This record gives sequence, C-alpha cells and structure tokens, in this order.
Amino acid sequence: MSTTMNISLTTEKNRTMVYRDLNPGEVLDLILACGSDGAQNPAYMNTVQAWCGVREIDNIPVPFPSNRKAIRDLANMLSQDGIDAISEYFSRNEDSKNEEQDIKN
Repeated sequence: MSTTMNISLTTEKNRTMVYRDLNPGEVLDLILACGSDGAQNPAYMNTVQAWCGVREIDNIPVPFPSNRKAIRDLANMLSQDGIDAISEYFSRNEDSKNEEQDIKN
C-alpha cells in the first residue's frame, strides 16, 4: 500500500506551495474537467496533472478544478513562478531516478 506524501515547494518569489500526487479518483475527475480534446492530449494532461497536485499556496487551500476555466484559473494562481517551482521539482526527481538507474546498471 502506497502512502501519499505532501511535498513543500518554495518559489523564487518565496511563495510556499504544498504538492501531493493526484489519487486515481482525482485523475478521473481531471479527465472530465479537461474535456475530450484535452484528455486526448498527453502533453496537456501531464502538465495539468502536475499543476492540479498543488493543494495550497501560501497556506490557502487550492480547490480542485472542475472544468477548463477552473484549470486556467489554477494556472493563473500558480503564476509562472509557481509553474517553474513545480517543473524544477519534477526535474530533480527525474534526475535522481536516472542516477539510481545508472547505479543499478
């Protein structure tokens, strides 16, 4: 059984965000929120799935988006500063996975 962990992220502008991976039910809700066009676009889905994992910004809960407008509103709340922090988090995790794979080989 896997446990869900909250990750604290700090942006370049010193905003704090709490990130947690989406659970399967949230992924299904996100597919519905994206609509059929968005749900069929893997790049779009990967991007918004990462953004929708943000649960708080500066100790203020972030509502889970229920439609495309809410996804756009979330992107605006995150701002480029927050999006960059999320991207950096995923980039660091990918780098560490690659290092682990190199060690195993």
